[in-house]
Formats: sequence, structure tokens, C-alpha cells
Amino acid sequence: MRAGVTIAGVWGISLLMSLTVQAADVTIRHHDLHVELRPGSHTIIARDTIQLTGRPDAGQVLHVRLNPDLEIEEILLADGPLLIWEEDLPSAKNKASGGTRTIEIRLPEASSPPDTLSISYRGRIQDAPMATPGLRFVRPDRTLGYIGEEGVYLTSETSWYPEITGSFATFRVTAIVPAGWRTVTHGQEVLFTEGKTTVTSEWNARARTEALTLAANRFVKRTSWWKGIEIAVYVFPEDAHVAEQYVEATMRYLDWYTKLLGPYPFPKFAVVENFFPSGIGLPSFTLLGSGIMKRGYTQPYSLGHEVVHSWIGNSVHNHFETGNWVEGLTTYLANYYYDEQTEGEDTARAHRKRMLMEYNLYVQPADDYPVVNFHHKENRVDNAIGYQKTAMVFHMLRRELGDRNFFRAIRAMIAGYSGGYADWPQLQRAFEDASGKELSWFFDQWVRGRGAPHLRIAQAHVEPDPRTGYWVTLTVKQKGTACRLIVPVVVQLEQGEYRTGVDIRGNAQTMALWVPAKPVRVQLDPAHETFRRLDRQAMSPLLNAWVTDQRRAVLLASTTPESERQSLKPAIDRIRSQNDDTAWLDERTVSVGAQSVLAMGHPQTNPWVGRILEWCGPRVKLGEESITIQETTYSGDHVAVLVSCPNPTHPGHVGTVFFGFSPKAVHGLSRLLFFYGWDSYLVFENRRVTVRGSFDPPMEDLAVALHEDQFQ
Repeated sequence: MRAGVTIAGVWGISLLMSLTVQAADVTIRHHDLHVELRPGSHTIIARDTIQLTGRPDAGQVLHVRLNPDLEIEEILLADGPLLIWEEDLPSAKNKASGGTRTIEIRLPEASSPPDTLSISYRGRIQDAPMATPGLRFVRPDRTLGYIGEEGVYLTSETSWYPEITGSFATFRVTAIVPAGWRTVTHGQEVLFTEGKTTVTSEWNARARTEALTLAANRFVKRTSWWKGIEIAVYVFPEDAHVAEQYVEATMRYLDWYTKLLGPYPFPKFAVVENFFPSGIGLPSFTLLGSGIMKRGYTQPYSLGHEVVHSWIGNSVHNHFETGNWVEGLTTYLANYYYDEQTEGEDTARAHRKRMLMEYNLYVQPADDYPVVNFHHKENRVDNAIGYQKTAMVFHMLRRELGDRNFFRAIRAMIAGYSGGYADWPQLQRAFEDASGKELSWFFDQWVRGRGAPHLRIAQAHVEPDPRTGYWVTLTVKQKGTACRLIVPVVVQLEQGEYRTGVDIRGNAQTMALWVPAKPVRVQLDPAHETFRRLDRQAMSPLLNAWVTDQRRAVLLASTTPESERQSLKPAIDRIRSQNDDTAWLDERTVSVGAQSVLAMGHPQTNPWVGRILEWCGPRVKLGEESITIQETTYSGDHVAVLVSCPNPTHPGHVGTVFFGFSPKAVHGLSRLLFFYGWDSYLVFENRRVTVRGSFDPPMEDLAVALHEDQFQ
């Protein structure tokens, strides 16, 4: 299973029956799985006929994994019943905390051990999804699997079918659900039969997979075809109107990415509406939460991301225990590269800057770890390293190798490892083979090493060339372990500019750049091409700077009217639920000091709102019933704003204000407040974003003005 987002097993790995194989060469080649799902009673009734592969030995003991709440009714070996098997049942004490259970199946003492194993079982699966805590959405709701009236979600973490560790199998699935329901799983639906009380569907999953996921609900299905590939959308009846836009968007992404990555590896791609929040990419389909689908999110970072997982993660797999490269490369190709190619360099530059900012805001040195140690996303640190930093690593690798070699390596890797596993060493070899370059230094530095370089311009001076032009001499320093970097440089001239790149390898390095005309300013990495540490005051003011500040406070007036307090309550409750060191202040506060502050409420009630907006200078002007941002005025009971300004007396801290010109302007909006953390200002009209933008940071990033006294 791949997610734009979840690995549920970390919460309940001990809940599963542990099944390993004593002889590692025996695994499962194929499952013929017959299941009946009864949502009303949370029940599954199933029979799995398993074809083994390898060389089973007479007397060998197989260990099979299955959910401990599922009772085995019968085991057949080559059509003969197995009368005795051994189970290691958990004690009541251990089971209460999530015990384990092992079923041992001993192969008969025959000259030719059977290669077919059939297990019948039944039970209840009802680990209801639970909301994920935190200020920001990082992962889907947590569940190990659920069968109920709200829907069905069965995944590898459920252990809902018998499994042997290390298997990479194909599946034939026959699923029976109540009338009015439909199932979706891997592969292609080859039969669909409606009865009076039940519906039966048969699925053929010919692509080998490490785990099978099945979803079911009261779906309406819409189908189209693209170059022999079935494009399907499964939505709740009330959302049927969005189906067509998901069909069209899927076709657009498949057309775009097949040209980039090669043939699509599955017979279908289905977009499936899920009954709990999720964004999960699976072989041949994706499960998107109902809240996403109702709003018709078909953006590259949502639907496009899951389409790319079809090649990367669901066709070419990776072992999580050896490092997860899948999410970083998928993020680079879907969330970044698609925009670069379709929206242009301005959008691409803003995206690179945001990736750097996310790492710098959320990853403190004490929390940092190497990319190779990223397995799955649990929190914002994992997201910043496993998704954002890793995506930037692939961007720098593309710059190092050039587009032709970079994408040739990715296509070769997909072709060579489809239906199997590839880890970081295999990726390194693919890029080396495509480019002819030795890349151990790159992967040692960026994948196996931790942290990021922190650059600063220590000295700059200019002298005329005796013949023509000028020489700009720079001394650049790196903190900590020096990285090997090729950093873009832009020298602004009295007329025009001069662009080049400098090779930096030491902790202190002096370099001389020749320019054809008098230079007035020099800047390193102005387009954020290099992964590195940023000073907080070199980042635009925004809400996420408040979220990540180790010293922060909320300013809420004690006289806030009850109607307004109720409209702000979801945001207030979300902050209080963190149980952290956030300070709570009111209008009587004299000074906020060296911390970031979030002021909420109408300016007439909370005087700190107006004081903080003054920190933005002429960019923001507050009127009695209006606000002017970047010379445009907004007013009306339907208007709400979120504005962040740099603290002028305490660099690195910010002040953020959130208010509406009426309680109804923020009603429902405050629940989503922390989804809007990456802009300096947002204007909401009728609770929809109509204007957003960023202010320049208070400190220039790696830039030096070249004054006359620097000329020699």
C-alpha cells in the first residue's frame, strides 16, 4: 500500500497473528479468495485456496498470518482435511493489549508435499477509523480494518486473508456483498452479478503484489476507456456529479505520465470514494476521502500523485525497512515536476522554496535523520524529510545528470524492477548506468547523510579587470560538515545580469567570478535549487512560522462576544488539544516579547489585531470595517482574513491575525485554519479563498549589495 499517505500497521502490528516461514524458500504464488462481507454484523466469511511456490519439504512447518479475531473452521491440504494444527493463543492479559497468535501447519510426511492449501475462516473486523491528532493533516484516519454499515476497508494491516511472509502473489477474488453495494480491489472486475439480496463480483489481479486491499460501499460506478485501460470512478450516489471530472482528470494524467514513465502497468485505474479521510494509492486504484472527492480535488498533488504511484510504489515496490524512496520520487514527479512543466518556472521556484521552508520550519537539528531512514509518515518531521527533502534530492540529482539521463534512469528502473522490489542501492545503480557517472558521493551525502548545509556569504569585494569587466570575489562559509555543492549565482549588473554556478566543497571557500560590467548585487541560489538550511528571518512571514516556533502565544480578548467566540472555537480547541507550552494572553497584555503570536477576533474587540498588522508596514492598512492588503481594499460581513507579519523587534518571530468582519465570515472556516499555513495573507469571501500571496522576508537570503567601498 502506498499513500500520499498512510501506514496504519505501526499502531497495531501486535494485533496480527504472526506468520513466518521456517523455510524461507516457501511462499504463496496465488490466492483464490472467496469472501462474503456482512456489514451489518461487521462479519467476514471466507475461504482462501493458496498455491504454494518453492520446495516444500515433508514435515516442514508453515506459519501463517491472520487477524486474531478470525476463527479458522477448516484447513485442507490438497483436498484432504488437516485434523490437527497448533495455535499459540495469547493470554487474556496480552490480548487486551494487542497479543499475537501463531498457527503452525505441518506438511505431511509424504514424498510429494502438497502445493495447495485451503483455509476457511470467519469473524468480525471492526476497528473503527479514528481521527488523527495534530494541527495539520499528515495521514489518514487510523484503522487496522473495518467492516460496517459506513463502509468496508480491508488492507494488509488487517491480515484479513492468510499470508506467508515474503510472498509476492497474484489473486482471484470472489466477493459477495449486500444488494446495493459494490466491491473494488486490485486488477480487473471480470464478472458482476446482481441477485435479490446480494451482489457478487469476481476480480482477477494478475500483477503480483505484496498485499491486497479491498473496499466496498454503496457505490455508483462510472466507467470509460483510455487506450485499452478501464477508467472507473466509484462514488457515493450523492456525489455522482463529480465522477466525470475524475474520469477526465485520470485520462489526462495517464496520457502525460505514460509519455514520461512508460506503459501503464495495470488493466484499470479506479478512483474510489472512501468513508473516512484518506489519500491512499494502491495497485490499479486510489482511495480518496469523501471530503476530498465532494470538492472535486483532481490536482496533481492529490489525484496525480496517486496516479504516479501506479508505477512507483505499486508496480516497483520498496522494502520499507531499507528506506522508502517511493514517496519522495512520487512527490517530485507529481507534486513538483508536473507543475514545472505545465505552469512554468515561477510556479516551480515557489514550489522549491516551499519544500525548503517546510524542512526548515519543521525539522530541528535534534530531530533530523538521513533520508535512507525514512520509512513512513507519522508527523511533520517525517513529511519534511521523506517527502520534501527527498523530492529536492531528486531535483538536485536531475540537475547533476541532466534531464535525458535522469528520466532514462527512471524508465529503466521501472522496466527492470516492475513486479518486484528496488531499494536505494538499485536506484543509485540505475542512475549511474544511465549517466556513466559514479554517484557514491551524492548518495552518501544526500541519502545516507543527515542534515543540510547552511551557507552564508562571509565576504565580498570587487576589482576591475585590467583589460575589461570586473572580478567579484566571494568567500562562502558552511556550518558543520562541508557538503559538495554546485550553487547557482546571479550577479546583477548596472545593466542586465550575469548567471553562473560555483562549486563549493569546503567550510570556507573563496572564489572569483568575472563579469562583463559593473556589478551592483550578488545572490547565491536565488531560485532555491539547492537543498539547504534557511534562517527563519529569511522566510516569508506565515502561520506555519507560528506553528513551529518553540515560543508562541495566542492572543484572545476576554471581552470577545460569545457569537464570535463560538465561531473561533474549532481553532481554539485544536490548539488547546496539543497540550503544549502555548501561552494564552488577552487584551491586557502589554508586550509579547520574543515569541510568535496568533491574535484572533475582530479588531474592535481585540486591540492586538491592529497592533500586529502595523508590523506589516504599508503593505497592510486596517480601517474601521475594511482592510487594505497590497493596495487592494476588502470589506463586508462575508470577508475574513488571515495575515502574518514579521516581528520588527524580535527577528525570526511572527505575528498572525485571523478575524472576520462578522462571526458568520469565520463560521466553519476556523476548523480549517491550519490548512492555510503557507501564505503571508489570505482573503476569504463566503469562506472561500479569493486572494492569497506572500510578503518578502525581512532578511534577504544569501544576497549582498556591492557598494563603492567594496571596489578596489
